[in-house]
Amino acid sequence: VTRGRLSGKNRMVAVSVSNSSSSDWIMNVMQTDAAINPGNSGGPLCNANGQVVGITSLKLVAESVEGMGFAIPIEVALSYAEKLENKEKITQPYLGVSMVNVTDAYYYPEYSSLLKEYKITKGVIIVSTEKGSPAAKAGLASDDIIIKINDDEVTSVAYLRYYLYNYGVGDKVEITYIRKGKTLKTTVTLGSNSKTY
Repeated sequence: VTRGRLSGKNRMVAVSVSNSSSSDWIMNVMQTDAAINPGNSGGPLCNANGQVVGITSLKLVAESVEGMGFAIPIEVALSYAEKLENKEKITQPYLGVSMVNVTDAYYYPEYSSLLKEYKITKGVIIVSTEKGSPAAKAGLASDDIIIKINDDEVTSVAYLRYYLYNYGVGDKVEITYIRKGKTLKTTVTLGSNSKTY
């Protein structure tokens, strides 16, 4: 058992699950200075009354940082637990696109001149669309640059995933994108596929 303070709620933390320099996910978590180590990760974060308010999940590891851990809010954990108890399949919605951050476009010379010409500094470039995917059916194509999902501004692949996963399979979302310098909109009916986003 460790003790600590809940030092922040609704913290948006970038998480990388690979060795790449860009983040793969954004998590909405609670920040705590309670010790999180191998063995107690996944354990309950309790308030002074003994009520579980979160599930410890990760911590920031850096020489300049001490005691910065994060927990999944209990409301989020319970929503998944309920689905698992009811033997429901947990599925995430997908667009059916391969993507790259606008900020990483210098790795791709074919995009750098396009971005400079239209002075685009943030968003997500569609590298390719899967045939028959929700994105393809909605008219999205290679070289389109997604800048919004509904009213949420998309600044990176990680944020696109975060906003996308707030919706369910079958939901309709409005995608704002840039094609050859023109800002356009389309409505996408989200699908389900475990292999792509």
